[in-house]
Amino acid sequence: MEARHDSAGPAPASHDDPAETLRFVRARLAEGARLSGPLAATFYRAVHALDPGAAEDSLAVLPGNRGVHLYDSLVSWASLVAGERVLDIGCGSGGATRSAAKAVGPDGLVVGLDVSQEAVEQARERTPAGAPVVFRRCSAERLTAIPDRSFDCVVASLVLDQVADLPAVIAEAHRALRPGGRMVASVMAFDRLRPMDASFMGAVVAVVGRRAPGALAGRASRASFPDEPSDRAAFAEVGMLLPEEQDVQFAAVFEDGEDAWRLFSRTYIAHLLDDEGKAELRKVLDRRTPHTLYLPVRFLRTRRPG
Repeated sequence: MEARHDSAGPAPASHDDPAETLRFVRARLAEGARLSGPLAATFYRAVHALDPGAAEDSLAVLPGNRGVHLYDSLVSWASLVAGERVLDIGCGSGGATRSAAKAVGPDGLVVGLDVSQEAVEQARERTPAGAPVVFRRCSAERLTAIPDRSFDCVVASLVLDQVADLPAVIAEAHRALRPGGRMVASVMAFDRLRPMDASFMGAVVAVVGRRAPGALAGRASRASFPDEPSDRAAFAEVGMLLPEEQDVQFAAVFEDGEDAWRLFSRTYIAHLLDDEGKAELRKVLDRRTPHTLYLPVRFLRTRRPG
């Protein structure tokens, strides 16, 4: 009988060292564990702690189709007005938080929350003094110190497809929203890749399959958010409306392998690989470039009825 592997296992010696935590995760994957549940949460938390500005520095700078921007376009879909209160869950280095602050103005308030203390500290460093912004360390699954019905909008940029307990996150967002309050989110939508880009990413993912096959479990092997029935149920069960969707693309132009590595070195894919795996990935990128990769992102919008 084939041995069954799960994500349980001894904790790393220190959760305070994200590089050590990532080595622990890679070792568990090499043993056959799947990147799901607590192990996935540990992995994502360590990556964010190690490089909290990755999304803002490498994705938000990419040009989008029809002039779309990773943060500004998402926030504009929320139709924020001056004086409103906004909650940004999983704020990272604060790109969406600052975009929302511009929309609500000095009479509004934006609270950015992230489970990573390193992300919170970087977000504070990147935010101009006097902005109507507060950053706090807090889990998206448990919004401690956030009163019921106290916000007009919840923002979640590139976080919903990473959380360990999606129903808990949506339930907490629902609780924090006033009746009629909105929620906007963005997620990666890799099942919307162009055929030529699917081939490019297939070669990249093949490296992960050879080096850390357990990483292809969980969300990596399922439809993009929110196409799985369990995703839609998470909204419906707490009374949120079915999310509207808008798919957009961001163009990453790779003249050569070094161009591609500058982006991929700051992705989850690179953090799943040891040094040998990274060297193999760089060879794949060298062979596959030049190439313009159109990264598909999905914007979502829902609200709490009332």
